[in-house]
Formats: sequence, structure tokens, C-alpha cells
Amino acid sequence: IELQKRLRDRQPWIRDTPGVAHGGRLLHNVDPQIDGWDNIRELADEDELVGYPGVVAQAAIAMIRKELGAHWHTPVWMGFVGTPDDVLPACDRVIGDVALPAGWRVDSFDVADDAQLAAIQDLNAQTGVSPYPAYYSRSEAVPVVTVCIFDAAGGLVATASAADRYHPQSRLAGCTFAGMVSVSPSHQGRGLGKLVNALMLAASHDRFNWSSVQEQVAPDNAASQAMIAACGLGHNEGFMSVAAIISGESITR
Repeated sequence: IELQKRLRDRQPWIRDTPGVAHGGRLLHNVDPQIDGWDNIRELADEDELVGYPGVVAQAAIAMIRKELGAHWHTPVWMGFVGTPDDVLPACDRVIGDVALPAGWRVDSFDVADDAQLAAIQDLNAQTGVSPYPAYYSRSEAVPVVTVCIFDAAGGLVATASAADRYHPQSRLAGCTFAGMVSVSPSHQGRGLGKLVNALMLAASHDRFNWSSVQEQVAPDNAASQAMIAACGLGHNEGFMSVAAIISGESITR
């Protein structure tokens, strides 16, 4: 919570700095050379958690150990990347193949209300995904699109989000970060994760017109890897995500 407050306070600086990005849950160093390692070290020591997106994992880990110190833990997430030519047709197929029961509905929004946000954050937490803070989900830091599937009684069944978080002059310009996929435990195994992911990717392209889209997943999470691949994204060793964290805890699956 304290880290998220600091990120909110830093938002004007983050918005104007191509070398960093606001990830909602942590600060991302997109290009540490731009902002300088002295400043990066100061922020890392204050936050005790920082991300490095779209990197070659071993090179990033070596850099973290050199610049921040060997005591930092460095969990790695597999990077999956796709272009509109690959992703959108695959998403169309998924959307056509997975049918929702009668009375269920899909909503897509840039600004969720308090009740929707509470339900989304609760479902994220239930499924091992660290929730975005409310202001981030309301697009108050960067533009965010969230897609939700509700059952006939209005209960949240599945959700996924995409954030257009990279500076237009950064090395990741034009790439949208997608993910935050969560499916109610009582409805897992029905293809709803794949469906909500496809719906979110299509909605985010309509909103952001991205030239590429990135998702990340833990190396031992085979089910999510298959879900992402079904939506047309491919694993890319040069697009891994690495976190530097003092505690050794994981922030998401």
C-alpha cells in the first residue's frame, strides 16, 4: 500500500520520463540508462521492489546484481508477445468457440465504479494475482481497459485488463501490457480464462491501437501459458520480465 502511494505521488515524473513506467503495483525500469543508476538505486532502496520488462532475463539479472547488489531476489516471468496480425484472428476464433450460458454478459470499461473495482480486486486476490490499486484501474495513472464476464445473477466470473503504460518515446513504445486474468474458482476449467483474455486483447486494440501486446506468466504456470498462446501470442526469450525484490516474495502468478 505504501509503495502504491509513492507511485501515485511520482506519477507526474513517471509520465514525463521515457525510461520508466507505472505498473500499478510497482515501478518499471524500461531503460535504466536514461534516468541514471544513482536515481534508480535510490528508488529501488525506497520501494524494495522494482520491475524490468521486456528484457533478456540473464542479462537483466546480471545488471541488477551489479547495480543494486547480490542480496536482491530476481524472480522471472516468461514473456509472450504478439502483433495484431497474429493476435486478433486468434482472439476471434476463441470468442467464437467459447459460448457463455444464457443471461451472462460481458462488460468493457475504462473507469470502473466502486462496486466493480471491489469485485475485481477480490477476484484477483482469490486467484493469486496482486490487484491493481483502484486509481490505476480507473485509468488515473495510465489508460487501462478492463473486461469482465458476469453471470446471470450479476456475479463477477472472470476479468482481465490491459494498460497502455509505456512512454511514447521509450523502447517499448506502441506495446500494451495485458494480463490480470482471473477466473472464479467455481468456474475454472470451462475456457473462461481464455475467453476473457481474448475479449480483453480485442478491446484493448480497439482502444489503444497497439502495434504489439505483451503478457507475462510464471514459468511453472502451464495452464496460463496455454491460454495466452491460444490468443496468438508467442513466447519470446528477449521479452522476459524480471523483478528485483528484497523480500523474496512473489507478486503474481
